[in-house]
Amino acid sequence: MFEKLGQLKDLWKLKSQMEELKKRLDGMVVKVEGPKHWVEITISGSQEIREVKIFDIAKEATPAELGEEIKAAVNKAVRDSQAMAAQAMGGMAGLNMPQA
Repeated sequence: MFEKLGQLKDLWKLKSQMEELKKRLDGMVVKVEGPKHWVEITISGSQEIREVKIFDIAKEATPAELGEEIKAAVNKAVRDSQAMAAQAMGGMAGLNMPQA
């Protein structure tokens, strides 16, 4: 019975640490420009798109070109935010996960 209480305590600690990590990730941001610098994407560490800017120079682009620019910028922003999140979670690697 005491073993189960210890596991419950470990789960509670893990839940608290995960909530803290989410708060930290929500506060971290990455800004990425597209390859032609027509757009800028701002994304949080929890991978929420915060802002999309389309610069005036993008008026010269065709809709297909602008679509490709946005796609490239979003993909890079997601990759960069995933790397940032992985780094932030590195400190959690030492957690003792309770066994079922």
